[in-house]
Amino acid sequence: MNQDRSATITGLGVQCAAGSGLAEFTAALRDGVPGVTFEPPAEGLPPALGVAALPRHSPRDALDTQLAGIDPQLRDRTRPLMRRATRSKQYALLAAIEAWSQAALPAERDTTRTGIVVAGGNQAHELYQDMGRKFRKSPSYVRPSYAVELWDTDLLGTASELLGCHGEGLSTGGASAAGNVGLLTGLRMVRDGYADVCLVLAPLTELSPVERMALFNLGALGAKTRTEPAGERCRPFDAQHDGFIYGEGAAALVLESPEHAARRGARPLATLLGGASALHGSRLTTPSLDGEVRVMRRALDDAGRGTDRVDLISAHATSTPLGDVTEAEAIREVFGERTGEVWVNATKSLIGHCLGAAAAIQAVAAVQQLRHGFIHPNANLKDPVPQAEPLRLAPTTAVDARPRLVLSNAFGFGGINTSVLLGEAPELPGEPPESPTAHPSPRVG
Repeated sequence: MNQDRSATITGLGVQCAAGSGLAEFTAALRDGVPGVTFEPPAEGLPPALGVAALPRHSPRDALDTQLAGIDPQLRDRTRPLMRRATRSKQYALLAAIEAWSQAALPAERDTTRTGIVVAGGNQAHELYQDMGRKFRKSPSYVRPSYAVELWDTDLLGTASELLGCHGEGLSTGGASAAGNVGLLTGLRMVRDGYADVCLVLAPLTELSPVERMALFNLGALGAKTRTEPAGERCRPFDAQHDGFIYGEGAAALVLESPEHAARRGARPLATLLGGASALHGSRLTTPSLDGEVRVMRRALDDAGRGTDRVDLISAHATSTPLGDVTEAEAIREVFGERTGEVWVNATKSLIGHCLGAAAAIQAVAAVQQLRHGFIHPNANLKDPVPQAEPLRLAPTTAVDARPRLVLSNAFGFGGINTSVLLGEAPELPGEPPESPTAHPSPRVG
């Protein structure tokens, strides 16, 4: 059993509108240029459905040209698995092999103590719609492989086959909080001694126009009334916010017990210190101030840290008016007198809302800020809502700083509130800590 209750992060992978791969993603975070674009939707659909933050490169281009440092044999084994796969599955596999290659796990490890958590469900709505169209045309057109592909466990089995993972495996839901739910599940798997290594893999959620229209009719989608260029439509904490911008992305994180990572001489990237999940007793989409306050406090308690140690809050901040206001009020209640000292930023201002993968991408962004010494911008933040004015909101350009602890929030439909705490990598015996790659600067606070 892991006595210190943390997990060491040794591998990261990411695919989203900010970049295909960790290097491109990190550079885009610092540059702060939103990846939101506009493409006219099908006839009869509202223009808002054409505003989206889609992956920067196609899966094939990402595999062939964008991912540096991937094990060549792993790259070759991935190609046939991507043929005829959904976009959701393709991008998830790309994130997985990038994280796996960075972790550099030895081939001779005990594969029965290597687990996988797929963070998110209901990923391939476009596939479901496509098979429905084929069925209505002729039932014989429905391909037999759909009987396997319709299950969330298809990705779980594919990743297990590709990476040689024979320990525990499961998929977790959580709606927009799924990434954090997956991280908490992986942390507990490692913390409680059920695995030495756990890959947390958050796949891209590919919505069809049907689901996007439902979100539009619900009032959740943004760009309904605004007329700015597409890149300015996602505005977390800004008075002109009018809903979230649909984003697509995938992320992967390799978690290890500190003992296992140290035993094999792995270089840690960061530490997952703890976290919490809590319901607020409602199936509606309305956020809960009490639920958000409770889960942030419980996450800090689980990690054995106080608010005085936190330097950065990676906010859920979807750009929906009620959601942003509620989270701002929750942060103020939790942090009290320190509210104006702790940086607050929102990845969704740059990459839209990647739904099930959003929190996992946030976690990757948090690790990169810890490693490389910066606070990424809040794009499009010009006029903060009054409730957010007391917060130390990151500006529209990157800040050179050295955060030590990042509290990352994610809240999902179904009354799911989550928060995880990430910290700097532990120093290796006899080695200096990893230096920022650019713009060295003093620590925050």
